Amino acid sequence: MKLNQAKKFYKKSQNDGLENANPFEIFKKINYELVRALRIVSQKIEKKEIDEVRQKNFSKALTIIYTIQTNLNFDKELKISSDLFTFYEYCRKKLIEGITSLKSKDIFKSAVSLDKMFNFNYIQNDGVLDVI
Repeated sequence: MKLNQAKKFYKKSQNDGLENANPFEIFKKINYELVRALRIVSQKIEKKEIDEVRQKNFSKALTIIYTIQTNLNFDKELKISSDLFTFYEYCRKKLIEGITSLKSKDIFKSAVSLDKMFNFNYIQNDGVLDVI
């Protein structure tokens, strides 16, 4: 997903009646997509596969992180926004380090951390990614 597409989706979601939707459910869905993309990149690195799927999910994860970071409301919730920005920055750095140094475990750890931080339970014990 390109940045412009993400911005269009975000603006469209505001106009499509999602203002009545539960913001946490939207946030949960976005984070599910982030965890999923991080996991795919991690698996591709582990298998030493450099392909379009890995690149697409790498870009998708970075776009999601960037979109979340740029939409945090520092004026309204400084502490929470700062903490979230720092956490997503950690995920972004681990993703980039993982790609450049082929450390799949660091990327997967950031996905697990994201999952645990919000208690979403996307990643089950068997490693299957699913919403519980």
